[in-house]
Amino acid sequence: MAVWAAAIPLGRRIPDGVVRGITVFGGAFLLGVCFLHLVPEMAESGQRLPFYAVLLGFLIQQLLDGLTAHAEHGHLEGERLTVKGESMLGLMVGLSLHALLEGMPLVGVDGQVDRSLLYGIVIHNIPVALIMVGMMTGHGYSFWRVLCLLVLFGAMSPLGSLFNIYVLQPDEGVQHIVQGLVVGVLLHVSSSILFDHKHNSFTWLNTGLTLTAFLLVFFTIH
Repeated sequence: MAVWAAAIPLGRRIPDGVVRGITVFGGAFLLGVCFLHLVPEMAESGQRLPFYAVLLGFLIQQLLDGLTAHAEHGHLEGERLTVKGESMLGLMVGLSLHALLEGMPLVGVDGQVDRSLLYGIVIHNIPVALIMVGMMTGHGYSFWRVLCLLVLFGAMSPLGSLFNIYVLQPDEGVQHIVQGLVVGVLLHVSSSILFDHKHNSFTWLNTGLTLTAFLLVFFTIH
């Protein structure tokens, strides 16, 4: 996070093609984590409730998009976020809630870190951080204010893990429901990234990045 805060205020711009490539790779990685790791774990529980939670998580992310204007997808929609005030507050609140949710199953009740999910969150948040820094510097925020807000955003996923461990019940059924919510959130984001033909149209490069991400997920969890 500190890298992006330092780079953009100094006038260093990351090429759009690089940002799109990272966005596609991150979206594919999250999709792979869902279907190769999280969903199979939910299926092993033999319960239907976690799969209902997937739909709820999908709807929650749909609502969060109303605050963030699709910043989680690696771009912004419309001109709504070009003004100061409530738009920046909504962006921070929406992205922070998104990060809090996706971080909840990051650390299990046994204290083990889910490495594949961790890698997916880190990669996915690179373009998100770039958008945040660009928005905040465009609104005239100082370097230190940008840095503090980025640190706050970066702390949300770990806070989600702490909330899950110390506030929610360390019950296997509850944890599967939490996983279901997060799968719904991640499916919404990853599918929106990969199937958004307006911003990420078909190219062989995008296909290669997607395949590479799937393979990396496979080898990470095995």
